[in-house]
Amino acid sequence: MTEDEVFEQAVEAALRPGGHGEPPGDPEALRAVLRDAKAWIAASARAHHDRYAELRVGTTRALARAAVKHPFLWRCLLLVVIPVTECLLAALLFKYGVNGNPALPVVRNTVIAAEIAVLVLGVSYLTVIGRTVAWFWGVLGLGCITLAVVSANLVALIVGPWFALFATVPLGILTVWGVGHLTEALNALLPPAMLAARSAAAEQALEEWRSAMLNDGVLPALRAELGGTRIVPGTELMFGDARNLHRGGSLISHQPVPAGRELAELVDTLDGGSFALAGPRGSGKTNLLRAFCRGAYRRQGQAADLSVLVAAPVDYVPREFVLHLYAQACHAVLAHLREAAPKVVPRHRRVRHDERRRLARSAQRGLRDIAYVQTLTGETSGKFGFRGAELAYKRGTSLTGRPPTYPEVVDDFRGFVGAVARTLDPVRVVIAIDEIDRIGAGEPARRFLNEIKAVFDVPGCYYLMSVSTEAQHDFELAGMGLRSVFDSSFDEVVRVDYLDFQLARGLISRSVDGLPEVFVALAFAFSGGLARQLTRSARAIVRQVRGTSLAAVAEKLVADELDRVCKTTSDALTALDDRDGVTKLLRVLADPDADLHVLRERVQASYTSEHTAIGDLADRAAARIAFLAVVRDYFADDLTEVVPAQVDALARARRYAGSNPATGLALLEEFSSASTARRGPGPRPR
Repeated sequence: MTEDEVFEQAVEAALRPGGHGEPPGDPEALRAVLRDAKAWIAASARAHHDRYAELRVGTTRALARAAVKHPFLWRCLLLVVIPVTECLLAALLFKYGVNGNPALPVVRNTVIAAEIAVLVLGVSYLTVIGRTVAWFWGVLGLGCITLAVVSANLVALIVGPWFALFATVPLGILTVWGVGHLTEALNALLPPAMLAARSAAAEQALEEWRSAMLNDGVLPALRAELGGTRIVPGTELMFGDARNLHRGGSLISHQPVPAGRELAELVDTLDGGSFALAGPRGSGKTNLLRAFCRGAYRRQGQAADLSVLVAAPVDYVPREFVLHLYAQACHAVLAHLREAAPKVVPRHRRVRHDERRRLARSAQRGLRDIAYVQTLTGETSGKFGFRGAELAYKRGTSLTGRPPTYPEVVDDFRGFVGAVARTLDPVRVVIAIDEIDRIGAGEPARRFLNEIKAVFDVPGCYYLMSVSTEAQHDFELAGMGLRSVFDSSFDEVVRVDYLDFQLARGLISRSVDGLPEVFVALAFAFSGGLARQLTRSARAIVRQVRGTSLAAVAEKLVADELDRVCKTTSDALTALDDRDGVTKLLRVLADPDADLHVLRERVQASYTSEHTAIGDLADRAAARIAFLAVVRDYFADDLTEVVPAQVDALARARRYAGSNPATGLALLEEFSSASTARRGPGPRPR
């Protein structure tokens, strides 16, 4: 089963009336939209595809496919016709060909063989034991053919004239070739126990792949298309299937963003290079790397990439990390070659096939060298004697391989990935290193890049890395003459920005079916435009009771966030020294007012000294409380229409409220002034 066939089946199942609910709109137009999104849809089910490719039992030969398509006819041929014909020919041979023995009853033996064959044919439909007996019967029949032909060749070689070989040898080769094909047909029709278990696992993996293609790819893409053009009205919490919100590891939580398309364009344009994805934590850099490696941004008709995705360690040793990267690349190459290996190689492609075999041996050798230190031992000895006297000599040599140095590891790795890129062309080699920003900002990340950038700059190989926003800042300063390791390591830095409301609506539409527009806006406002936080906010919303009003849901989210603000600020205050200032602020946070505007003013008034740490904590808490007050006032039950520009402004204020209180409050003031019916955030902090 190919990827195109599984995709078409999933599309037909999604657009079939009554199957998953008839989608509104023109089916042909929706089918065209889904075909345009095929790369993303196929990438969503990539893990299940890889599982099926690993387990599937090859039936590429025509006879095997025909046996599966017409099982009864082929069972009759393999279990009845071939064995009975062999028995008849053997009886005729022994009666008339071997000394003319008249004692061998031809008819009786043929009838007995036919009865046994019919019995075996019957039991092959009953139980596993019956199928196993039938398989052995079929193997016995095919083996007798091979044995007879080999015996005929030996007899012709020993006692017959030499020119008889011109007839028997080609016949033998043709017979062995045909028996090989018939054996594969028998294995496909009546697989033995081990092969049957593998076949059953492959069928299960195929069903899981079909389900993933439909539920993780086609249906979310269809919902995203409809969600981008259809606005669900209402201020009561109503939605359909929301199970995808709670699933991890799939690409449903990834919204195709401009940064992904920009990265795909760079990779398509350049012949190798290193590229960085920069952006705030939670903006979706990891999901973007995962989606790119799975082929979500691949053009239609483009060959699938050979991709490796690893996470950068927090506490790392450069040599060990490159060895880990080397091992993962070897495993990826072997898996790719196993999946793409043809059963029969045409003569004009034999050279390319030999190159792939050499590449597979190189990958296996690389894994062996990484895992083991080679030891070679040689020994020579001699002994002679004369009338009881004896003299012996023995000499031994032991060679123990030393672990390769870091420059040698780097050189071996570069040579290997370069050979992979040349051999598998036009398949691209993509190596993604995630979580470099987890190492830390500043010197640790710079040192890590300085030590591993030696493996970069391999033609046909693309390195993708997620870094902090500081890396992008240093990269852009290089244009002003301020060069850094980030500028020397990367060809381009692509910024993964915050989501806007339109992109957030598409992301939630993939995960939740039929969520009203106002609740999407509420989740987006709490997320601040971060994809990870958007999913968390949407989960908190769908956990509420269906039918709950918008104001009640907003009140619940505000109360939970207020509780987190008070507790996290109180925990941070306990580590500070100013007892009087800490005590006043703790008292305010321990018993918060129901009116958030009053609470915000009390928090700011609780500390008026110049102590930087306590004042900063008070200002941050006040800005976050002011944001919650604006959200509670804005998302009331009379909100019937969402203005995207207003929601984007509210999300922007949410981002600054925790990092720059003054800017956050200024944005909240602008937002409140645009909605004159809403109450403003109050005075700005010191």
